[in-house]
Amino acid sequence: MSFFEDIIINLGQEGMYFFFKRLGMLAKWICYSGKKPFTEIKNENWNTRLGFVLFLIIVGIIIYIVN
Repeated sequence: MSFFEDIIINLGQEGMYFFFKRLGMLAKWICYSGKKPFTEIKNENWNTRLGFVLFLIIVGIIIYIVN
């Protein structure tokens, strides 16, 4: 059973990385007002970090609203 758990955990980690990167790319694209092509933003740095910070902000806002 440990083998399947490792596979699921690995897929979850890679999925979160992909999600954070896409979220950061989307945020940059919105900040650039769509003037820069999405393929060019894809090659820039800090997409994953920006996506992670944006995710934390969204979670914080949701927690604040719920309470």
